[in-house]
Amino acid sequence: MEKTKNENQKTFSDLTNKSWFQDGNTIKVGDSFQKIISSEFQLLDVKEVLVGDPFSTWKIIITTDDKIHLLKSSRELK
Repeated sequence: MEKTKNENQKTFSDLTNKSWFQDGNTIKVGDSFQKIISSEFQLLDVKEVLVGDPFSTWKIIITTDDKIHLLKSSRELK
């Protein structure tokens, strides 16, 4: 039996094990605080942020290039 591909299906990057820091309309994502400070990070240019209601355990980030990323709220550096 052949699997049918759902053309409306979207994928996302699971970054829940990464630390992250939001700086205006960008988010720096790295393996640790030290990596982010030493410029070893992935930069996300934020278009939209989705937060769960009533629990904001995760954030879904949609970047300006329409890619979707999942971040864990407890890993946010403030």
